[in-house]
Amino acid sequence: MKRVIALVSVVLMLGGCAPQPEIQQPAIIPPKPCINAAQLNAYGYDHLERVARLLREDKKNIESFEGFINTMKGTVDNYADMIKSSVYISNVVRFLPIPYAGEVSNTTKLISKTLLNLGGAASALNRYKNSSEYFLANFDKLNRSTAKGSEIAKLALYADTKLMDDAQDLENGLKEISASTQMMAATTQAIADALERTNGYVNNAKNFVGFSKPEGEDTSTVIQSRNSINARMGQLSQKIASLEMSGKSHRFNIAKARIYSQLAMQLEGSK
Repeated sequence: MKRVIALVSVVLMLGGCAPQPEIQQPAIIPPKPCINAAQLNAYGYDHLERVARLLREDKKNIESFEGFINTMKGTVDNYADMIKSSVYISNVVRFLPIPYAGEVSNTTKLISKTLLNLGGAASALNRYKNSSEYFLANFDKLNRSTAKGSEIAKLALYADTKLMDDAQDLENGLKEISASTQMMAATTQAIADALERTNGYVNNAKNFVGFSKPEGEDTSTVIQSRNSINARMGQLSQKIASLEMSGKSHRFNIAKARIYSQLAMQLEGSK
């Protein structure tokens, strides 16, 4: 609806600046447009320039995603080692009241899923970096004073589809990592709670595996794993929020650029 209103407003401007009174000059004199194709193209260029500027400002942040994904993989590997290295802990997990019981009761499945999500996010990151570089390279070829509506429209269409699709894929990939990381955090917190106090679940585990109280090293490892996962979750939330914020700005400016360039093409074709 907002886009329609914007289009109507511009069309009205092209038709003669403002609504005409009932009594006016003879109809044989058509009203002149308030704005020409060159001005519309300049407006479209300005909005694409804002997209380019934000992409360049976000470049360091995007590059840090690669390091984050590697760090996150290390956290998952440590989590897997924590479960596998202690027979006591791996058996205690079977008796814990986890909110995501259908998923986290099988720790191997949870670890594999998180690693798969990390791999998907890494691929999405590469695609987004490539489409960002392509957009910037082609934007740099444009000149504000000479760019045609078709050139701006073509680049705006690419940004609206390929660039934004890749950005959304990366955001979705990070959200999937967040979901499986929350499961890991829930498991680790439950293990930590179980090791800190005696309850029915731990007693069941003791009876089942025939072990006595866990060693201090087990407790320390669980706490370290819990703290590491919580830290990664905080970083992940910040990165997702950053992508969402820049995505909103990109979509607004890309939509504006497409509207202006399409109107400019109409005027260019009418000459």
